[in-house]
Amino acid sequence: MHFDERVQQWQPFFTTVATVAATLVGLLFVSLSLNREKIASEPDQMLLRLARRSFSDFLFVLLIALFFLIPFQGSTGLAIELFGLGAFRIRWLVLQFLSQAKHERKPTAPTWVREYMLPVLTVIGLLIAGAGIYEEELAAINWFVVPVIGSLLLRASWNAWLLLILERK
Repeated sequence: MHFDERVQQWQPFFTTVATVAATLVGLLFVSLSLNREKIASEPDQMLLRLARRSFSDFLFVLLIALFFLIPFQGSTGLAIELFGLGAFRIRWLVLQFLSQAKHERKPTAPTWVREYMLPVLTVIGLLIAGAGIYEEELAAINWFVVPVIGSLLLRASWNAWLLLILERK
């Protein structure tokens, strides 16, 4: 079976993922509107950074899913898209880390894992998946793409939940 035909078997999964990510972005906007004043008035902008992280994670998931839904692109095209997205994400994470280092004190261990290690691991997983897909190894989807999507959705949903349950004055 040709690579495109094998990837096509994954399309219901990626359609569902794209729908979930787009829906959660909408819910994130609702939680941001409910807490707009508190987020805007916060001096250290921690909540604004939390919102940006959630939004970027949901968008990252949405783009991954959409790349897998593009018909007849072959393994090379899909691998290039995943590598490009990974490179963009690395740049974004470095800029985010540098910006955050200016504004925050030393993070706790759980914060360090959630805000720094998980994003780096997702990029590494995506790059490994891209290499596997370039070699037409669809096991890369099971072993790397699915966990990347799961961890991004989990982190973004957790951050969005934190924004939603903020104590309002």
